[in-house]
Amino acid sequence: MTRAATNLTIVDADLSRDEHQKALVTMLDSYMRDPMEGGEAPSEQVKRDLLPGLRAHPACYVFLASRSGAPVGFSICFLGFSTFLARPLINIHDIFVDSALRGLGIGAMLLERIEAKARELNCCRITLEVREDNRVARGLYRKVGFDRVVVGPERIPMEFWHKPL
Repeated sequence: MTRAATNLTIVDADLSRDEHQKALVTMLDSYMRDPMEGGEAPSEQVKRDLLPGLRAHPACYVFLASRSGAPVGFSICFLGFSTFLARPLINIHDIFVDSALRGLGIGAMLLERIEAKARELNCCRITLEVREDNRVARGLYRKVGFDRVVVGPERIPMEFWHKPL
């Protein structure tokens, strides 16, 4: 998918290709250094294990955004399954656009490509997590149709929890 006026392109990454591997590692480094994500570079272990781990994952989708051939963003998604709807779902695990190029529609293009993939796979929904203080991202997500998860007739909000191992 390309938008000629801005020379932005979104491609499904092929992690066997050297240029896609380099673009993803470069973008992950920028993403992790972003203050919203902790502000620290990936460890040597992450740099070493990321690509083999993603390539070995049976249901991983990586999308790369580029402008004039240079990487400017990415998304890593994983296929899951909704037991309540008995259909697959896509979880956006990571989505990032270079801070110098935000506001050009790159994030929306990535989300558009993810939605197309979800529809292609007959998914029932797309999920993601976002920081409560990330107003810009939350605004974009709302604009393209995302909202907080609520359940039941009382519309009780869900929370995202984790247990580090």
